[in-house]
This record gives sequence, C-alpha cells and structure tokens, in this order.
Amino acid sequence: MGNRGKGQKKISTPPGGIAVGKRTGNPSSLLPGSDSSGDRLCWRFAHVDHDSQWGFDSMEPAVLCEVLRKLADCESMTVSELRGTRRLFKEYDLPGGLCKDALARLTAMRRDDMTKIQRLEFTGLQRLYGFMEGNVFHVVWWDPEHQVYPSRLKNT
Repeated sequence: MGNRGKGQKKISTPPGGIAVGKRTGNPSSLLPGSDSSGDRLCWRFAHVDHDSQWGFDSMEPAVLCEVLRKLADCESMTVSELRGTRRLFKEYDLPGGLCKDALARLTAMRRDDMTKIQRLEFTGLQRLYGFMEGNVFHVVWWDPEHQVYPSRLKNT
C-alpha cells in the first residue's frame, strides 16, 4: 500500500547472462570431498551458549584458530570413526556428572530434556560440548578448564 503511485525500481542485471569462463551446474561437484560429505561429521553453532562462562567470547584468537583447525580435521571422519576414538570423543548420560552450573544452563536454554551430551577432547583440559544429531555436532560449550563434566579421580 505504501508504494501506490510510485514507479517500480528496476534492478539492473549484468549484460550477457552467465559469465564467460565460470563453471555452472551442481555446486557440490565443485567442492573437494563433497561426494562423501553426507556421512561425515559437520558442525552447527546455532545453540552455542553465549550467556555462560563457557561461551566463546573470552577465547584468545590463537586458541580459536587452533580449535577451528581441529574441527576441520574432524570433518574428515564419519560419525562411526569419531565414536571409535576413545580419547577424542565421549558421550555422557545426563544429568550424570555434569556440574550444577551446566545443568542450570541446560534448563535455562530449554535443553534439560536431553538424555545425552557429547564432548570432544582437544588438548590438556580443553573440551567442546554439544549434542550429536545424525552426523551433525551441535556445539554448546567451550570448556577450556574441564569444568562442565569434571573427572572423578581414581582412588580418592
């Protein structure tokens, strides 16, 4: 209703249609490894908890770059291969040994109905937590100090 009486603005298009020398067709055929990527591990970041102490906000740029490199390395694996790595990947029943703050955050995020949480261990104490759905790892927390699911020391 607000455009009545006004002329339509024309959108200019480049002359000649398709650019000469450009490849066209199925874009996935242009990406290396795309033919087998459907069953490979991939990432989603829509559920990252930015309001907790385990957000990515305080991450040092060098650490972020290293984490992204490791995530890219993991993308070469299928979920089955990932689950076969005992040190890198673990799955925990919830609530299990999740710390109280993490349980409270799951409730605040309306994810307290989840029955399992998965984690990737990088180096030392560093952990990345999220939820696996098929071949997609939905990233939730970056835990550089191993606080979300602390280990119980043996013989203590």
